[in-house]
Amino acid sequence: MDSIQVDWRKPTVYSECTWHQIAPYIGKMKSSMASSLIRQFTEPGQTIYDPFAGAGTIGLEGWIAGRPVVCGDLSPYAVALTRAKLRPPRDAEDAIQRLEASWAKAVRLAKSVDLGDVPTWVSNFFHRRTLREVLALRTVLLGDRQWFLLSCMLGILHHWRPAFLSHPASHTVPYLMKKRFPRTNFPEMYAYKPVYPRLLLKVHRAFLRTPDTDRHVRRVVRLADAAIPRASLSEQGISAIITSPPYMNSLSYARDNRLRLWFLGVPDHRLHEAMLSPNKPRFLRLMGTLLPQWADLLPRDAPVVLVLGAVRRDGRSHDLPDAVVNQVRERRCELAVTAVCRNVIPDSRRTRGNCRSIRQDTIIVLRKRA
Repeated sequence: MDSIQVDWRKPTVYSECTWHQIAPYIGKMKSSMASSLIRQFTEPGQTIYDPFAGAGTIGLEGWIAGRPVVCGDLSPYAVALTRAKLRPPRDAEDAIQRLEASWAKAVRLAKSVDLGDVPTWVSNFFHRRTLREVLALRTVLLGDRQWFLLSCMLGILHHWRPAFLSHPASHTVPYLMKKRFPRTNFPEMYAYKPVYPRLLLKVHRAFLRTPDTDRHVRRVVRLADAAIPRASLSEQGISAIITSPPYMNSLSYARDNRLRLWFLGVPDHRLHEAMLSPNKPRFLRLMGTLLPQWADLLPRDAPVVLVLGAVRRDGRSHDLPDAVVNQVRERRCELAVTAVCRNVIPDSRRTRGNCRSIRQDTIIVLRKRA
């Protein structure tokens, strides 16, 4: 049996690589957990596959540890964020030079930006001049595939603090805070906010703590379904799978990122909701499809490390880790359960203070039978 030794209780906000903090992502894995699992279950040079990349935490920690990584996700926001972390500029100076060049293009483009096609729910977040600048720069960064700068801009897209771009709003989940900050009492919070100086400061913050990485290590990021054919991955030489599948529909990965998704070209987040936040039957069907695919993909004795949550919704508890373990045993595929480790999630780690849905993390280790 495998042993799991992970201490993810200590805060990492002042010690982790600041690329992890480019932009928020609800429900993301703690970087210390990802790092520990990678170092316990893989060796340098072994390729890690994360089919549910999310915020790119496993991908970045894998690269830092000298492991080639292959990451995939169905969310354009997750993919943009993961690309940003795995393909950053060489240093802060390089990032600022890229920003200056992109901004010069955006200034010329901003004059012709038409706000008439912007949905009201989007325009309500911004001063019109700020919105015009954001849209122009978004177009430039997408066209030039500047994922790092684009993700930095998405990271300051909405908040109530002065360093951000929107009218007073929450940070992780976009909703306006007009009652807390009425326009009559806080007129400065609704004024024009120039994009360039705020984004410049954000780029500097992103390079406060950066790792010594080998840029020759292979890093692949795909906008792709987790259940993709083996042939499309076999050439990557996958040695391990480490991932955190979506916790049923306890977190709304599309709705809670709807403003960022809109700026990435997703006009209606609801079209992605069922795929990114599956309900229990869809989740179990997905896992039933993936388990034999993973077994077929991996070499003998290779690990599959899953981080899952026990979910409480609609007054009922759903033990997803137990359901996955049962699927492994019932399907009699080439994977065997070799370790299960449970840990209660402290309230201090919750994005929403009153969140009651996910009460513990469970790490499951499967291995392909030798």
